[in-house]
Formats: sequence, structure tokens, C-alpha cells
Amino acid sequence: MLETRLLPYFGHFYINKIRPTDIMKFYDLLEKDTQLVRKKGNNGSKTKKPLSGKTILEHHRLLRAMLHKAVYWQLIVANPAERVQPPKARKPKRRSYDDEQTKILLENLELLSSEDTKYKVAIILTVFTGVRLGELMGLEWQDVDFKNGIISINRSSQYLSDMGVFTKVPKTESSIREIAIPEFIISLLEEYKLWYKEQKSIYGELWIDSNRLFVQADGRPMHPSTISKWFEKFVAQIGLPVINFHGLRHTNATLLIAQNIDVSVVAARLGHAQITTTYNFYVHPIISHNKTAGFALENLLLPQN
Repeated sequence: MLETRLLPYFGHFYINKIRPTDIMKFYDLLEKDTQLVRKKGNNGSKTKKPLSGKTILEHHRLLRAMLHKAVYWQLIVANPAERVQPPKARKPKRRSYDDEQTKILLENLELLSSEDTKYKVAIILTVFTGVRLGELMGLEWQDVDFKNGIISINRSSQYLSDMGVFTKVPKTESSIREIAIPEFIISLLEEYKLWYKEQKSIYGELWIDSNRLFVQADGRPMHPSTISKWFEKFVAQIGLPVINFHGLRHTNATLLIAQNIDVSVVAARLGHAQITTTYNFYVHPIISHNKTAGFALENLLLPQN
């Protein structure tokens, strides 16, 4: 994907004629001149969108590696990309709920009617496990160990317009993991399985047995965006700030760390290959702890009535 922008821009250059200023102009185009980064819109028309700092940094790394190889092959004497200041990738703000907002979410989920059972279970399960949306949609009943209270992540369900809904292996090797779940989640899943079997009996011979936990009315695997769209609509209705479904994963990690759960344990549950990823994204105070810190100084420094 990166090559589709690098080659059109640098393809007419002699490799020994590329200067640091040429590379700097390229990065400037990626950031400001959207002619270089046209992208097909959903309606088939072309839309223009500049690239993020993170994506531009990926271009820099690839270009530097390509030119480094050219130095190794003695095609050029020096790597011009080494003389260019790399673009800075801004850390994205990851939106999540604090403990009070999460309680409100759970309370409102309990008020749902039986027809929304699968959405209720999917959201609660995500809050308490932090699984990715694709991993949630890939769950099958044999992945739930009711006896030992373990959920195994072995696959991910994805969607592409030219392929439809399909199954693939999880994001990384570390994403294949086991996640311990509390007793009430086990009970919730047991109740959900009874509801699931009722739906199956209603459809009878028309039921398509995919064995997925979260399915369409006839048993076929759900489109991954079905639950995420429902979730965003639901939180808007109950008055919570609208975050995307992935924000529940951030919520899970943030609340666990706020409860002093070891970061290495949180990282393993999330399927992060590096603990530093968990530190960088999730080690920050939640509102209730922030207030507690303020009160602590008040109690320490000011006279008590």
C-alpha cells in the first residue's frame, strides 16, 4: 500500500539524484496536498484526505530502508533519507469510559428486552475481556470453558467488500490467548446459550449451524459492524458519550490498570505482543482516582472543620 504512493512520486528519479529536499517535499505533499493521496469513497466517487503523521512516518521508514539497501548494493554512496527529520506521529487519543460511565452502561444493558439479548451479552463480554471486535465475532461455543471459566481466542471474523464475512487467524501470535472470566460472566453465557438454543429451535431446518456465539437470526455469522453500529446508537440513547466499539477494549484495559492489576497481566489478556504497548496506551488515571488525589492533598494541607 505504501509503495503505491512512493513509486508514483519517486519513479521518475534516478536513484543517485534523490536529495533530502525531494524527500521533504514528498512528506509535505502527503500531509497537505491531497492530490497525492486520493482514495475511493464509499459511493465510488473520489475523495481527498491527507495522511496522518503515523502513516507518513511509515512511508519514511520504508523509503529509508529501500535507500539503505541501495547503499548496500553500492548503487548510491549515502542514504538521503538519513538526512531528513522523520515526521512526528501524534499519539491518537483513545476514547473510553471511566468507572462511573461503565456502571451506567451495564445498568442500562440489564433493562434491555430479550430480543436484544445477543447485543447485551456481546457488550458485557467485551467490557470484561477487552477482546477486539473481530475476535468477539469469531468466538465459537467450543471456545468457552464453562467449567474453568476460560475463554480462548483462536480466530477473528472480518469483512471485506469483495470477500464478505470471512474467518482468519488473530492479529498476532500473542493474540491467540486464554482469558479468565468471572463467575457472573459464566452464568450470563449459560443463560445466553439457552436463549440461543431457543432461537435455533424456532428456525428448525432453516437454521445454519455456524457454531458462532453471535449470529444472525438464522445462525449465520454476524457482520462485524452490526454490533458496533448497534452499540453506538444505544449509548447515544442512554446519554453516554458516543465512543466506538473498540473503546470498550480501551475501557477494559484502563479500568484494570486503575485497579492496580499488573500491566503484564493486562497485556496478556489484551493480546499485546509488547508490554510497552499497554503502558503507552492505557497507563493514565481515571476521573475517580484523579478526584481522590485532589482530596488527599486537601486533607493533608488544610485544617479540618
